[in-house]
Amino acid sequence: MHESGALAELKMRNKPFLLVGILLVVIGVAALIHPQFSYRVSQHVQQVGPAKIEYETRKIIRLPLWFSIPIITIGLALVIGGMQKD
Repeated sequence: MHESGALAELKMRNKPFLLVGILLVVIGVAALIHPQFSYRVSQHVQQVGPAKIEYETRKIIRLPLWFSIPIITIGLALVIGGMQKD
């Protein structure tokens, strides 16, 4: 009975490492597949009576290869570490 309780405690202790590792692997693979993404930023510039003038720009973020590979490696290490038993 004591061993099953210790095993359950070990699984709960390793679960955050496993989840963070999986998340990092997914982010790293997504950055490899789609290395850039964009979003729009809208700014309120001027308002004259009922007319409103807005300025909208598009920002592009590029994720280099040197970002993706370490993220995947660290994620895999956390997944492997989270799956191991003491």
